[in-house]
Amino acid sequence: MKLTTLLKISLAGLVLVTVLIFLPLIYTETIEGSKLTSFLTTPSVAAQTTPVVQLQNLAHAVESLDKTVPFYRDVIGLPVNGARDPLAAQPQALNEDMSKFTATRGAKFRAATFRIPNANFGFELTEFTGITRKATLPRLQDIGAATLALTIRDMDKMFMKLKAANAVIVTAGGAPVNPSGNANSKMRELLIRDPDGFFVQLRQPDPIPSASAGVAGDILGASIQLSIEDSAKTVSFLHDAIGFNAQPTGQLGTNAVVADLINLPGSQWRITHGNIPGTTADFALIEYVVVPRVKFSLGAEDPGSPAFTMVVRDIDAAVDQWKKAGGTVATTGGMAIKQANGAGNVFVRDVNGFMWELIGRAAPGQ
Repeated sequence: MKLTTLLKISLAGLVLVTVLIFLPLIYTETIEGSKLTSFLTTPSVAAQTTPVVQLQNLAHAVESLDKTVPFYRDVIGLPVNGARDPLAAQPQALNEDMSKFTATRGAKFRAATFRIPNANFGFELTEFTGITRKATLPRLQDIGAATLALTIRDMDKMFMKLKAANAVIVTAGGAPVNPSGNANSKMRELLIRDPDGFFVQLRQPDPIPSASAGVAGDILGASIQLSIEDSAKTVSFLHDAIGFNAQPTGQLGTNAVVADLINLPGSQWRITHGNIPGTTADFALIEYVVVPRVKFSLGAEDPGSPAFTMVVRDIDAAVDQWKKAGGTVATTGGMAIKQANGAGNVFVRDVNGFMWELIGRAAPGQ
């Protein structure tokens, strides 16, 4: 690949795929004390300064696309982006610039992207081969771990497909739970791992939102969950780095049913919901306590390594703002890999070690 392809490079596929934008349907959970409240919400957008102009994808590296793409496409039911079969693509060698961008050397690369109905971000899977990769299985509470939270139409149908696929069920008892506190509710939730150990939380709300009536398929929306070290520190960092709009952090608490859902008996947690200004995707920042935690931080190439990708207005200014807020740069050389027309890419890490990709577009007329 040539440096002139940088504009098309993103975390998944290193191809900046245009993500179809849907009206967002965000399903969130807040836990205050021992009370769990599940609701649909669109976060308010405050007048904040942010370098972000568009969300792209939640992503993670895989051991093999041949194994993980069918899981999300055929079992979970996420629609593949575009008409071309991503498994038909051959791995491409990364040149020196792309190797610096990803902090790898000698790797070959291919990827797949998925649309998420009713969400204004997508999902990406990236595959690095030809180099040594380390596979580390995070625990949900580990700092820097991420979860794709999907709202679904029919838990019974989904559960049958998961069982047939021998999916890894994390939830205690190996079956969906009802976290509503109402025995008559049809609400069901389940936590699983994908073939690379990445967490996926599945939620069937009750009732099914009327806004989902015209949505084809079983996926009705999505949000992002990030496991963090310290709520106040993370909120402060994200506010300074990208203008993150945080709702008030919930009180530290626990809930027996939710503890079963995440299979963390005796755990406690506090959650902060929020969004990036001008966008509606809900980020749930979850701080777990009373359970052992370690910082989970892998390279871009390592199976299970998560990241979130987004387009920024000025990539150099965005990197400066990120570093001033207390973040670091993961890309080799500590700066964005850019081309003459202004397009560029850079991997950065937040205060929890979670990786984000900042994407700069070409200057107008270039």
